[in-house]
Amino acid sequence: MFLKFSGDALRARRLRLWILGTVLWVVAGPLSAQQAPFFSPAPEVAARSAVLMNAATGEILFAKEPNLRLPPASTTKVLTALVALDQLDPNARLPVSAQAASVAPSRIGLRAGEMVTMQDLMYGLLLKSGNDAAETLAEAAGGSIYQFAELMNAKAWQIGARNSHFTNPHGLPDDDHYTTVSDLALVFRWAMHYPLFADIVRTRTAALRIESGSGPYGDWRMVPVHSTNRLLASYEGTRGGKTGFTFKARHCFVGEADRGGIPLIVAIFNSPSRGTLWQDARNLLDYGFARYGLAPPPVRVEPEPVMVRHIPVITPAAARAVVARPALTGKRGHAVARSGAAVSAKTTAAKTQATRKKPVAKAAVAKPSGKVARGNPGKKPATAVAVKPVKPGTKIATVPAESSSKPRKSTKQRI
Repeated sequence: MFLKFSGDALRARRLRLWILGTVLWVVAGPLSAQQAPFFSPAPEVAARSAVLMNAATGEILFAKEPNLRLPPASTTKVLTALVALDQLDPNARLPVSAQAASVAPSRIGLRAGEMVTMQDLMYGLLLKSGNDAAETLAEAAGGSIYQFAELMNAKAWQIGARNSHFTNPHGLPDDDHYTTVSDLALVFRWAMHYPLFADIVRTRTAALRIESGSGPYGDWRMVPVHSTNRLLASYEGTRGGKTGFTFKARHCFVGEADRGGIPLIVAIFNSPSRGTLWQDARNLLDYGFARYGLAPPPVRVEPEPVMVRHIPVITPAAARAVVARPALTGKRGHAVARSGAAVSAKTTAAKTQATRKKPVAKAAVAKPSGKVARGNPGKKPATAVAVKPVKPGTKIATVPAESSSKPRKSTKQRI
């Protein structure tokens, strides 16, 4: 009885071990297959500094010189947008100063004295990367560029970007204006929690309303702006980003893409060219998503922009009005042409009159006889060509006749 009980217990234990092993094999097998890309080599990055971060957890998935202080160029405007959103109402109408209108490019084309809403300035700041929009926001939010830079540094410290220092809102070159790719990734991660910021950076094209008159019903104009982020059109799952370039900073970028509910942020500084910048961004994002078992997206070719040249349409009435204008008269009574078109018309008329006076020699061309030989119905009749008379003593080059083995047939028509 004891032996029988021991045998049943042994069989039960073996059954439990077999079930546990089967469960582990079923569960651990797919997990190990998904985690296989963890051990794939990291991509080669041409940029001087780059980082890849999981935006949900803050985990760093790739880093190349992550704490190297470098000029960020226009990626500075991510922090500028954060401070402006903290300080200003999106519907506030802000004036454009002469200093903001004359700042170095790039610009959206603001003019001194114009009025623009804070929200429209944000689109011009983050899509077109307008430095004039950056200074207008800075003057409204901080009172001056210097005071706004102090707000930027305080915000960066609050976010945790403590290896950075900012002196202006646009990122134009300054030796004391610097940050790191790690700090920039933290700033962009923070910014994506602002709904207006997230909506703007995923927009490809927008139109800004700029008021040039006083009051709500003054004159206004529309200015189109386009995003400089190429990943919006060429990389699946892109949620937004910001580019930057100066000759010192070279090509820079920070952006986010999401796939399978996993958001990744890539930050790149000092890439040698625009082509290597976008290639590094795609390679890093592919590498990061592969670590979570997510296949790379299908390659989408970005359509080339079509440049359409606007040609003004001149109506016939307008054309006639230009031609029918009377000529001006000088002091001595001589006619003075209003424009180059009148002079050109007069010259053309003189040439035409001179051409008419010249005799035109008519070439004598013999008419074909119209008779066709019966012997050769498919052969076209020879056409006589008029020959100019030759002066006596002129040598004439002779051309040898074509030799033919077959005798010629008579072309005379019998009656």
